[in-house]
Amino acid sequence: MQRDYNREPAEYAGFWVRLGAYAIDSIIVALGLAVVKIVMSGIMTLVDRTFLGGALLFSFTLKDIIVYICGVLYFILCTYYTGTTVGKRLMNLRVASATNDGKLTFFQVLYRETVGRFLSGFVVGTGYLLAGLDREKRGLHDILCDTRVIYAKKIKVYPQYQNPVPYGPGFGQGVPTGPYNVAEPKGAPQEK
Repeated sequence: MQRDYNREPAEYAGFWVRLGAYAIDSIIVALGLAVVKIVMSGIMTLVDRTFLGGALLFSFTLKDIIVYICGVLYFILCTYYTGTTVGKRLMNLRVASATNDGKLTFFQVLYRETVGRFLSGFVVGTGYLLAGLDREKRGLHDILCDTRVIYAKKIKVYPQYQNPVPYGPGFGQGVPTGPYNVAEPKGAPQEK
């Protein structure tokens, strides 16, 4: 069952839970990029003496550009198609639009995960620290793209208490009394 963002107030995710989700995502991306870097090292030896072997964009090589694109694609594709990443899913979080009934547009996700994240981390990560100070717990990238990171599902916990078992005389001695005795089910064969 999907959440109706207009009727049910969303609970915004704070700085620490978002940091935990990002740490999980960073580990996943680092492992994936290790494979990409190994593959790209082999490709770069093949194109070493061509125009693709040197700096293509400022001082970035083809390998640098491909590694960046692969890392960003993880966040863009996961967020756009599922509203969450693996780290956010493990922390029960999702990204929702403040408009459009919570549905994210591709442009919102693309802008949030590229330009927004760049600007958030630009001056020692101060854009991310805003999530700890803002009333709606938005980072700079959320403010720019009008998105919120919220808890995906509200999980109701109903405590289940056990009935105390009264014991016979001298508390703790004897056998349980009253309706708590375990009896043979009716119709069960009895041994003689």
